[in-house]
This record gives sequence, C-alpha cells and structure tokens, in this order.
Amino acid sequence: MNSACMQCQNEALADSNVSLAADLRLEVHDLLLKGKSDDEIRDFLVARYGEFILFRPRMNLHNAWLWEHPACCCWSGCSSRCGSVRARSRLPITDEDPADHSAEA
Repeated sequence: MNSACMQCQNEALADSNVSLAADLRLEVHDLLLKGKSDDEIRDFLVARYGEFILFRPRMNLHNAWLWEHPACCCWSGCSSRCGSVRARSRLPITDEDPADHSAEA
C-alpha cells in the first residue's frame, strides 16, 4: 500500500523520518494485525486525513477540476493559436513598409 507522508507530501510513509509518519506506520501496522485489507486501510486513512494522503488520488467531484484542467488548458491554447493563424492568413500580402505610407502623408 502506497501512502504519502502528511508533512513531506512527496515522500512515502514508509520512507519518512517524521514522527507523524512513525505514528501512521504504527496505526497501519495495528490495522494489518486486525486483519484489515489494503482497501479498508486506504479508506480509513482517506476518511481521516483526506485524499492527499494517497500518491494517486481517486477522481471524485471534489478534485475533478484537477484532472480536467490540463486538457482544458491544452484545448484553450490550441484554439487561440488556430485563431491567430487564421487572422494572420486573412491579412493582405504586401512588400510595402507601413512606415512608407506615413512619410508620404
């Protein structure tokens, strides 16, 4: 079972030297001795500490925007790029410098 340390957040619970991680390791050990499955332990930790204790959070309504945000940003960037390419393609092709017109006036 992979759980993240509550303080370190990018470190596994088993690898962390923080006292809170040691307490959580003891708690997980006690739950294992009681015959709890990995899923039951994971559900207990999520209920008590929240989704960020997992390295791979589950998708739900609370964090759906995190999963959709990269796709929305990519779509937005591509559509704005296509729009600017279309706008530039409609411009007339000329060899004249716009500064030449202002000098004649």
